[in-house]
Amino acid sequence: MLKERKTDNFSMRIYLETIQSIVGAHGLKSVLNYAHLEKYIDNFPPLDGSLEIPLGDLQDLYRSLLELFGQKGIRSLQMQVGEQIIRKSLETHPWFIRLLVPLRFLAPERSRLKIGLKFLIWNVNRRYPPSYDSQESRLELKEEDCFVIIFRDNWESEDVLSQSPVCHATVGSVKMFAEWTTGHFYDVKEVECRAMGHPADVFEISKSYQKNKGKAEKRSLDSPHSQKKYV
Repeated sequence: MLKERKTDNFSMRIYLETIQSIVGAHGLKSVLNYAHLEKYIDNFPPLDGSLEIPLGDLQDLYRSLLELFGQKGIRSLQMQVGEQIIRKSLETHPWFIRLLVPLRFLAPERSRLKIGLKFLIWNVNRRYPPSYDSQESRLELKEEDCFVIIFRDNWESEDVLSQSPVCHATVGSVKMFAEWTTGHFYDVKEVECRAMGHPADVFEISKSYQKNKGKAEKRSLDSPHSQKKYV
């Protein structure tokens, strides 16, 4: 299934840069050799949205990291990848920041969070398009006691077997976007995962922020980067 799908240069570039920042250039080279992805050694994709990367390459990279470092070892790395994808996405989409400006003053925090999650879903659909048409939505947002994102064809859990959830990059992206949109930390957890035998990956996002974890760094209205001040 993944062999038929493509993702954008941007996502693979961020993945490679994040791994390199953690394990170093030589470490990344070793990982790419192990994954038989030598074509990316000293040859990162451009930082653009062209759908030119086989999604299977991204999963081969993930599986190699899993084999080399184990599930616990790559969890933090995957989370960082998800966070960096959001940061760089905001840098390259200043129009969304301009859209959010009036919401910061006019909309309640829960509304900002919901709008942010809808934008995140739009962004995922754009970066990881499906290879087939289906009457059932592949990615949807529901509002219950908490916000619920249902992801039916996430590459992270495709053809993976695990006793625990594996979609850490997705969790990292949702956490970072919720923080950036609202200025607070929200609890995000994967409660169902296809790698564990469930029909879809299901993520729950709390409607109230985590007061016991302090406050997120304040982000300016025209930049995704944090400032020195705190809310």
